[in-house]
Amino acid sequence: MSEIPSISIVGAGNVAFHLGKALQAAGIPIKSIYSRTFSKAQELAGELNTDAVKELAGLKDSGLIICCASDAALKELIPELSKLAPVAATSGTTDVLAMEHQYPAGVFYPLQTFSGRTPADFKQLPLFVEGSDPRMTRLLVSVGKKISDTVVELSAAKRAELHIAAVFINNFTNHMVDIGQQFLEEHDLSFEWMRPLLGETVSKLGYKSAYEVQTGPARRGDEVTLQKHIAALDPDKAAIYKLISISIQQRYPKS
Repeated sequence: MSEIPSISIVGAGNVAFHLGKALQAAGIPIKSIYSRTFSKAQELAGELNTDAVKELAGLKDSGLIICCASDAALKELIPELSKLAPVAATSGTTDVLAMEHQYPAGVFYPLQTFSGRTPADFKQLPLFVEGSDPRMTRLLVSVGKKISDTVVELSAAKRAELHIAAVFINNFTNHMVDIGQQFLEEHDLSFEWMRPLLGETVSKLGYKSAYEVQTGPARRGDEVTLQKHIAALDPDKAAIYKLISISIQQRYPKS
C-alpha cells in the first residue's frame, strides 16, 4: 500500500466531485465511480473522464476506495467495500474503524462545505485521517499530502468534537444569515446592503477571536433595543433571537 495506482470513488454528490477533481489535479488517477443510482455515477464519471460501474464488484482492482456516501449508508457499505480493497470514508462523525472490515479501513475527512461545480482549493483545506493499522494511516496521509497542505491524524472521538464545532461555525452561521435574509425580504430591504457587514465580520476572525470581536445589543446589555427587536419579530424568530441573546449575555456577564 505504499503506492496507489488508482482510486475509486463511491458516491456521486458534491464531496465526490470536489475530491475527485482534487485527486486528478494532483496526478492521482480515478479508476471508477460507483453510485447506487447508476445515472449519477455516469454523470460524475463523465465530469472526471473515467468509468462508471453498476456493481460494487467493479471496484475490486482499486488501490483505494474512498466512500463519499452518507453516514447512514456507511454501516452497510464499509463491510462490503472492504472485501474488495482498502476503503476510507469521508465522514466526520462515523467511527469507521469500529465497523467490520477485511481489507484495512479508515477515514479521509475534508473539513469543508462543498457546493456547486467550481472545484475547491484543497490545498487550503485541512484533511483529517485515521487508519485501522499504521500502514493504512500512512497511505491516507500520503494521499492527503498530495492534495492538501494540512493533513492531521485524528481519532473518531476528536473528529466528532470537531464536527460539532463545524456545525456551529458553518451551518448555524449560514442559518442565521438565512433568517436575516427572510426578514429583509419580508420588509422589502436589500441583502446587498448587508454584504459589507458580513464581509467585515468574517474578515475580523482572520486575526482575532470571536469572543474579542462580539458586538451588538446583547453584548452591551442594551435591553431597550433587545425588547424592540423581539417585539418586531414573529414568534419563531423572536424565540431564536431571545435564545441567542441570552447565550451572548451569559458569555459576557456584567461586572
